[in-house]
Amino acid sequence: MSSKIWGYVRTSRTEQKTDHQVDLLMKEYGIPEEDIFIDSISGTKFDRPELGRLQSVLRDGDTVVVESLSRVSRSSKDLLTLLEDWQKRGITFISDKEKLDFSSTTGKLMLTMLAALSQFERDTLRDRVREGIASARARGRIGGRPKTDKKVLEKAVKLHAAGTHSVREVCQIVGVSKTVLYRELRRLRELKMVETNNE
Repeated sequence: MSSKIWGYVRTSRTEQKTDHQVDLLMKEYGIPEEDIFIDSISGTKFDRPELGRLQSVLRDGDTVVVESLSRVSRSSKDLLTLLEDWQKRGITFISDKEKLDFSSTTGKLMLTMLAALSQFERDTLRDRVREGIASARARGRIGGRPKTDKKVLEKAVKLHAAGTHSVREVCQIVGVSKTVLYRELRRLRELKMVETNNE
């Protein structure tokens, strides 16, 4: 089977026109319109229907052409994942705007830089998480959801004990979830059992 050249086009919204991208691929690269896959979805989303269809038809020796790198993905991590996959499968990737053929020496250098950038983003995110946890601990907060105010819990327990409102109504009145109320009721029951056993 002879190799083919495919086109991929993406816009962020359905109302955005794809004419410019499609015309470029057809006129500059001679790609038939039926061989161009078009998505109207955010570049931050990696799970795209037409990109998935393109992936399923690609074969060793094929070429994918796009108007710019951002058409493939706005995430360096996702872009790198896709390009590395195509490289392993023997698929050439060309981005017109950046004038990059990723099978060339310059293209391979760009791929290496993308890998370094992706690693940098992961490390930066990890550092921010660590700093956030350390800052929370320094302020006496370990993380997770904030604790419910004791007075609010006491009010919820009293209303529940009065028997004039359902659990749902009690939670709505004081502004706590059923899980929080049930947990507090269970804690009080266990505490009462301990006190009874110690008498």
